[in-house]
Amino acid sequence: MINEIVMAGGFLDLITVKSEEVKSAIESVTFVVVILMVVITAVKTKMSIAAILMSAIVGGIVLWLVNGGINVTSDLARDEFDSAPAIVNTQTVL
Repeated sequence: MINEIVMAGGFLDLITVKSEEVKSAIESVTFVVVILMVVITAVKTKMSIAAILMSAIVGGIVLWLVNGGINVTSDLARDEFDSAPAIVNTQTVL
């Protein structure tokens, strides 16, 4: 299969395909690890609601960051700055 991809599209296409596969694998593994973290926290704290909620919130933040949360935030900030009116400085010479 690798030889077919290299012959058909080149080396950059192979890298693109493999990086997408790695990205989806990392997202899947992260999801499983977060679920295990919440379950382990629940067992260790004897079903303490506060500890379960905190581990679920931290897990949600981790999943958000792994799935591109930083890019979403930077895109929102960039859109806000790009849509702001231009600042015009004038200087009066006497």
